[in-house]
Amino acid sequence: MKNKKGSAEIIAFLLILPFLLIPLFNSLQNYIALNRSDALKQVTRLAILRAETDGGLTPDDVTEIMNTLKMKGFDTSKVHIDYTPAPVNYGDEVSVRIQYNTQITSFTIGLGGLMKNVQNITMAYGPITSISKHYQR
Repeated sequence: MKNKKGSAEIIAFLLILPFLLIPLFNSLQNYIALNRSDALKQVTRLAILRAETDGGLTPDDVTEIMNTLKMKGFDTSKVHIDYTPAPVNYGDEVSVRIQYNTQITSFTIGLGGLMKNVQNITMAYGPITSISKHYQR
């Protein structure tokens, strides 16, 4: 009679495999979301620096911000920018807020088997406010 111990171990491993992979998949999804949030924060900080220097944001500045977000993998149709438009005098307040509507996916195991959970969220950074350093001569 053949030893069926090896077959049982393979079957047990295949049954346990989803439980081992779910934390890996969820960790990967969280890592992607954190990277995207960090990129949004960096672009917002660059935008407020530009608004400080130029006395608000111009339409060309907003276009450049959108292009930067696009290069970082954002879907620009889901991006909304609230900002202080230029020109703003020296000493007045400027503000920038960028928000991005996205989805976060996670996986769970329930009685129905492996389930994919999709959650719509809005990532936002700001409003960041600062003082205009722009001086018109």
